[in-house]
Amino acid sequence: MHDFPSIEDVTLQICKNAGVDQRNYNNPTADQVAAIWIEGNNSNTPYDRNIMLHGSDGKKHIIKHYFGCYDPLQYPLLFPSGENGWHQNIPKFKDARIVLESQHTTVNQTDFSSVESILQSEQRAVRRENTRMVSCREYYCYKFQIRSHIQSILFYSRRLLQQYAVDMYIKLETTRLDYCRNNQSELRSEYYQGIVDSINCGETRGHEIGKRIVLPASFIGGPRDMRKRYLDVMALVRRFGKPDLFITMTCNPEWKEIKENLIGSQQPQDRPDLTARVFRSKFQDLKKEVIHNASFRKVSAYAYVVEFQKKGLPHIHMLIILKQEYKINSADQFDDYVSAELPQKENNPRLFNLVVKHMMHGPCGYLNKTNSCMINGQCKSHYPWNFCERTVQGEDGYPIYRRRNDGQTADVRRAKLTNQWVVPYNPYLLMRYDCHINVEVCSGLTVVKYLYKYIYKGHDKVAVHIASGNELTL
Repeated sequence: MHDFPSIEDVTLQICKNAGVDQRNYNNPTADQVAAIWIEGNNSNTPYDRNIMLHGSDGKKHIIKHYFGCYDPLQYPLLFPSGENGWHQNIPKFKDARIVLESQHTTVNQTDFSSVESILQSEQRAVRRENTRMVSCREYYCYKFQIRSHIQSILFYSRRLLQQYAVDMYIKLETTRLDYCRNNQSELRSEYYQGIVDSINCGETRGHEIGKRIVLPASFIGGPRDMRKRYLDVMALVRRFGKPDLFITMTCNPEWKEIKENLIGSQQPQDRPDLTARVFRSKFQDLKKEVIHNASFRKVSAYAYVVEFQKKGLPHIHMLIILKQEYKINSADQFDDYVSAELPQKENNPRLFNLVVKHMMHGPCGYLNKTNSCMINGQCKSHYPWNFCERTVQGEDGYPIYRRRNDGQTADVRRAKLTNQWVVPYNPYLLMRYDCHINVEVCSGLTVVKYLYKYIYKGHDKVAVHIASGNELTL
């Protein structure tokens, strides 16, 4: 934003109709903490993450993100005593346990005569190569641990906790990217600097290609990592056959494990660390139930990815390949795994309430034309579906589940909905996990590549535009 003479009339706008892949760049649906992360190839333009410290003597000091004084200067409310945050000179004990409280004051400020000498000491610590030092990831994993005998001010800070978590995540990713940038020769980048890599990145014009920084496949979440994972799961398809089931499970902020561990008047959105921890425990139980206990019969292979929705809650997409003798080969078997109807309220009131709470889509269409799923006047998920007396195989490879016109209705968001609005689910898993858990049958080969491409599409993003007051909104 240094290009703008004044930032008083400058706004940051989310591009609604960006010409990019909408699986990654679709608009967020809720307010949440986010970050603008700038990276670039121009060596003349600084992209370092830092804060500017204005001293009482009028001098300015740049505080790098890897300095120990970065955290207390950026978050004085979280570090009321001024103790150091993470820096690259925190040693470990010999037994590999990480000791952090005793190392916060590694830099004794009384030993220095000026601010410059402190910052120079911080900079010298960066160049030390010692594998026995606490890494950035290890430090913040320690900070986010919940301990019953220690009252951490971090967990009482609500929205500031969210900002701190996002900021420290970017610090971690920046540290990893800096390693890749500074060790290109060790990563054998010459093998990747070819025309194929340029075309894959959309850089088809030679004059637009600048300095390339190669990310190795070991960089989690990078394009090579995602492509490698996609090729791995496609190899599973070649070995074990097409996937049989597609499961999507979303965190429920009303889980009692979350509610019971909130402090005071906190809301689930105030504790993203807690919701993520509980969700992981639930997902571990789901894997045990599906894979080891064979809830859907015996499994040959599976693949999954964990994502965080733009509303802030984590969810997983999981693909399951059953053993050959248990394959789902006909539409008559679909109903054994998936239901898309409201259960009889008199026979199973608990399941009925769970379906109404978690598994009803919309309302959209003629009932609500402004719903987020509406595109050009049509629901992108094709709701409401037509009534169908029996499950059949669709022409496009997707099954058409049984949705009988049996008179069952439910009041959902000021609308009376029928079986046409039910999201497919498995009754046992829904009752066990009490959350939105969509179960679909992968019935045709045409959907295999789409499903695996979808679960490894990469992180959600937004396209933004900086505009002054006299510019049109995008």
